[in-house]
Amino acid sequence: MIEPAQFEDVPRLVEIGQAMAQESPRWSRLEYSVEKVAQMIDSLLCTSDGLVLVSRIDGEITGGIMAVARSNWMSNEVIAQEIALFILPEHRASFAACRLISAMVAWSKTKGARWIEAGISTGVHTERTAQLYERLGFKRFQIGLEYEHVHRT
Repeated sequence: MIEPAQFEDVPRLVEIGQAMAQESPRWSRLEYSVEKVAQMIDSLLCTSDGLVLVSRIDGEITGGIMAVARSNWMSNEVIAQEIALFILPEHRASFAACRLISAMVAWSKTKGARWIEAGISTGVHTERTAQLYERLGFKRFQIGLEYEHVHRT
């Protein structure tokens, strides 16, 4: 079942976010801030521009998606941006990701979004995830690059 997240879901979503970060060869390089993630989820729940949806099986959260819809930096037109999508590994064979993405698409229409930007930055199942988005009508449009400063203070 896909449904809007509630404030009482935030601790579990923070845990799931940490699991996503730990699994990612890219995001695991950063220190995970439980407080910052909780604040971000809270802020999305408090604004009409934010979206936080969860997938549940037998009442347990198995994944979620977060997005925001705001005017673009160079235009007054609204662009929706997927912030994070994550399904716990043991539930990836389900239709949860497809349903979460489809629900985000429907939500973005209600926000008057011209388009939705989504990306795969974890480095986990990148091509398979891109193909899922493409099956749901998304098109590839950018190349992401990273320059890492490896020194730490």
